Amino acid sequence: MTELLQPGRPFFLVGICGAGMSSLAMLLHSIGMDVRGSDIANGGPEAERLTSLGIRVMSEAEAVGALRHDEVLVRSSAIRSDNVVLMAAAEIRAGVLHRTDILSAVASDYFLIAVAGTHGKTTTSGMIGYVLARQGFAPTICVGGNIAGFDGAFPSEGTQRRQIQGRPIMVLETDESDGSFLKFHPDVAVVTNIDNDHLGAYGDKFSNLVGAFARFSQQCAKRGGLIVGCGDDGEVARIVQALPRHVLYGQEASNQVQMRYHVRSNTATVARERMEQPFVMERGDEKSYLNAVAACLACEAVGVFLADTLHVLEGFPGMERRMQLLADHDETVVLTDHADHPTEIRATLQAVSVRYPGRLVTLVLQPHRFSRVSMCLEEYGPALAGVSRIVLLDIFPAGETAEHPEELNERLRESVKTAVGGSLAPQMPVDQMLDVLRVSATPGDVVLFMGPGDVNKLGLRFSGLLTSGNAVQCQTARSLEERIKQEND
Repeated sequence: MTELLQPGRPFFLVGICGAGMSSLAMLLHSIGMDVRGSDIANGGPEAERLTSLGIRVMSEAEAVGALRHDEVLVRSSAIRSDNVVLMAAAEIRAGVLHRTDILSAVASDYFLIAVAGTHGKTTTSGMIGYVLARQGFAPTICVGGNIAGFDGAFPSEGTQRRQIQGRPIMVLETDESDGSFLKFHPDVAVVTNIDNDHLGAYGDKFSNLVGAFARFSQQCAKRGGLIVGCGDDGEVARIVQALPRHVLYGQEASNQVQMRYHVRSNTATVARERMEQPFVMERGDEKSYLNAVAACLACEAVGVFLADTLHVLEGFPGMERRMQLLADHDETVVLTDHADHPTEIRATLQAVSVRYPGRLVTLVLQPHRFSRVSMCLEEYGPALAGVSRIVLLDIFPAGETAEHPEELNERLRESVKTAVGGSLAPQMPVDQMLDVLRVSATPGDVVLFMGPGDVNKLGLRFSGLLTSGNAVQCQTARSLEERIKQEND
């Protein structure tokens, strides 16, 4: 595989604007590869980011006639086999490799810190990379998201880099959704948690998913590596404790490193043996503090003192699409967040209540994947308890198909309505919904757009409406409260 990584090798990435694929594109570009690709979303901010680096992004229609025989085509699991670019590649008999085949080949030349887990891995990976960058290691940071205001994730060739065991450091967010994280053999492994998600890739058995995480951890152990695990998760604790080099962190006192969260002050104390360290993050919440402790232990494995990591993370700017501020206009705050699983939704809403105490929250939720909604159908409503106003969009398929999607959407709506009652707004066209939100927004409100799909675009559109004062053209713009009341009368 390493022969593929000769300088100047041409790569074509299908779906290049996706979170994982754009990260791979920037990585390949940073090590001297010739990179271009295609995407249906070839005009958005990620396309602009790639284009600014000299990476060409074209439409799928353009790509069909532009493929070259000498290019290495790369796809992710999100790209279906009937994708027009893949079909064009088959016609010219071009070979196609999976994203993680390329990524694992590149990673083999690095001291690898790999983060796995159902929840929290993007932020934890970002924290580790951010700290090591600030400490002068110049790590390569492959994360399914961007650190806000930070552009040093992919040091260019020739950058002076501190090495561990004769290798530069790579911080990698792995992906358990398709089992591809098992292609990596890290020197330091972090496991944040294991939850009931992506079971379709594991024979619909949670035990198989747990087994995959055990194998991932064992692959690290076989290299003599350190496994950092959240001991609050029973499955993680069981896996990690069986391995020779490990450390458990969490909120429970049984962990080797404990994070004690103080709700009223939104601060934390990090305790280990006889040491106690106060910890205050500028953008902290309970889950962020927990992720930060995991980051501390990973950084400690390469020689950064825990206290130094905590100091850097006090000012961690956060990840884009993780409670990211889109607008703050006349004391109305607009946020966007990536949460998709009910566990993540609940955690994010709790974090919002801590960072914006006492404020009325309007949630615009776009559920993600038919498979996840089917599996967790009855969990969404309880996760939304306490939200003042809820706008529930249709499920974003993310490449999946369903036999009767409209029925699944209706079942979800009924389940949520049973749980939250009069907080659920009636369905309405998107333009009308945005204008209704604009009319309803009052000083002190928080409007949160949530989901990994294209709901972020709605958040950006709404922010523009809010700050410009312009209304979307629609026949009526009654407030959301009025519409909810009419729906329930």
